[in-house]
Amino acid sequence: MRARRRAAHAAIYTILVAVTAIMLFPVAWMLTVSVRPNVEVMKIPPQWIPTVFTLAPYAKVLGSTRYLRTFLNSYVIALVVTAFSLFIGALAAYALARFRFKGYRAVIMFLIITQMFPLVLLCIPYFRLVVRLGLYDTLTALIVVYTTFTLPFCILMLRSYFAQIPKDMEEAAMVDGCSRLGAIARTLLPMSFPALVGAGLYTFLLAWNEFLFAVVLIESWGKRVITIAIYSLLAEFVTEWSMMMAFSVLASAPLVIAFIFLQRYVVQGMTAGAIKS
Repeated sequence: MRARRRAAHAAIYTILVAVTAIMLFPVAWMLTVSVRPNVEVMKIPPQWIPTVFTLAPYAKVLGSTRYLRTFLNSYVIALVVTAFSLFIGALAAYALARFRFKGYRAVIMFLIITQMFPLVLLCIPYFRLVVRLGLYDTLTALIVVYTTFTLPFCILMLRSYFAQIPKDMEEAAMVDGCSRLGAIARTLLPMSFPALVGAGLYTFLLAWNEFLFAVVLIESWGKRVITIAIYSLLAEFVTEWSMMMAFSVLASAPLVIAFIFLQRYVVQGMTAGAIKS
């Protein structure tokens, strides 16, 4: 039996290592391409270790005011969308978790249905709406559009987490003199920190990586975001692959760092459904 268990564990770990290697292959290739000249990228057969090591692609990205502006725009959009989604989503999720009213099921079904529509089908309606509101080629347009995508997910996720937390905590705080909002801020939100982190990270990730609506709703360079800047490096005759990969590494770094430090809270927010007394 021990031999069989060891063989099974060895097979499982071998499969996991192989899957991990396959998943990390694009990341490793992106890193190696970002530190070599563009001419060396086109070599056949390709070489994993660059013969010429250079940080020129990173210098070109970080030395360009136009590209740095796209980082700032992406940060502003992602942070504002995350703040709006968590604030409005927490209030709506609390109402759905604690109260029952006419149309409760209809609201839940509406939130679920909004997650089923492919974004490409919404391009034309959103474009016409943004143009009529006079928001075309503004960061406000992207903030509004992205919030409509992320808000339903935040409401559904936070509602399921709030529903597992007993009402006794809030009632005890209200007996001690807190208002309902005060009780939520002092008891419910601190206990729901993992769910807030998970929903916030998902929201930030979506707003940071979104490409389709950024292309449709933004025209001027001063309002472009990272995804459009990376796409702009594709050319008809010569493509700056090294610079593109360096840009991708710099764009991915904040997300990787955030996930490393917040991974524990994200897992708790996605899996935990109750508190232990």
